[in-house]
Amino acid sequence: MAAAATAGARPLGWEARAPRLLRRRVTLAYELAVVVAWIALAVHLLAEPGEHEASGPHAMTAPHHVGMWAAMSAAMMLPAALPALAHVGVNSLRRRRRRAMALFAGVYLGMWLAFGGLVLALSPLWTRLDEPLALAAALAVAAAWQLTRWKLVALRACHRAVPLPPYGRRADAAVVRFGVRNGSACVGSCWATMLAMAVTSGGAMLPAMVALTALVTTEKLADRPRRTTRLIALALAVAASVAVALV
Repeated sequence: MAAAATAGARPLGWEARAPRLLRRRVTLAYELAVVVAWIALAVHLLAEPGEHEASGPHAMTAPHHVGMWAAMSAAMMLPAALPALAHVGVNSLRRRRRRAMALFAGVYLGMWLAFGGLVLALSPLWTRLDEPLALAAALAVAAAWQLTRWKLVALRACHRAVPLPPYGRRADAAVVRFGVRNGSACVGSCWATMLAMAVTSGGAMLPAMVALTALVTTEKLADRPRRTTRLIALALAVAASVAVALV
C-alpha cells in the first residue's frame, strides 16, 4: 500500500507504482464482469433481432431497457475505468480492497445510470425524427463535442488520481469522492458518444457498441489525448455523413 499517502493528485494510468502482475490481479474480477456484460448484451441483441428494430430512443422508455442501459454502461464504460479501479485496489489495505473497489465501481456506474435516466427523460425530444436523421444529428454533436475545450478538460480529469486514506470511514468517504469525481469526469467526457449510442437501433446496435467502446477506451488510455480526440472527432463526423446519406 505504498502510494496511498502521497500528497496531491497525480496522473492516473497503467504507470502506477505497483507491479504489473498485481495491477492485473486486482482488476481481474471487473475485467470478467465486462466480458459477462458483453456476452449478455450480444445474446440479447442477436437472439431476437426484430425486437430491437424499435430500440434506441423509442425503446428507452421501457423499463426493460433501463436494464439494457445498465449493461451497456458496464460493458462500454467499465473498461475505461480499469486504471482507476487499479488505483483504488492497489492503494487499499488487503482486507478492505474488495470493498473499496466495489464501492468505487458502484459510484462510477451510478453516475452513468443517472445520465441514462436523463436520456430517458429527454428522449421525447427526438423520437419524432426519422431514425437516420436523429442518429446523424447525435453523431454530429458527438464529433463537435470532441473538439471543445470542455471535452479535453473532462478527459484529463479522468486521468487524475487522489491519495486514499488506508482505513476507516475516511477511506470509504475518499473512495466515494473519487468515484464521483472520476465518474462525473467520464460522463462529461463521453456523454455525447453515449447519446449517439442511445439513438442507434436495430442490427447496428452491437457493431456500434463495439466501435464506440474501442474509441472511448483508446481515448481514455491515450498518452496524447488531444490528438486522439481529434481523430475520434473525424471518425464520428464520417459516421454522421454516412447516416445523413441514409436519410
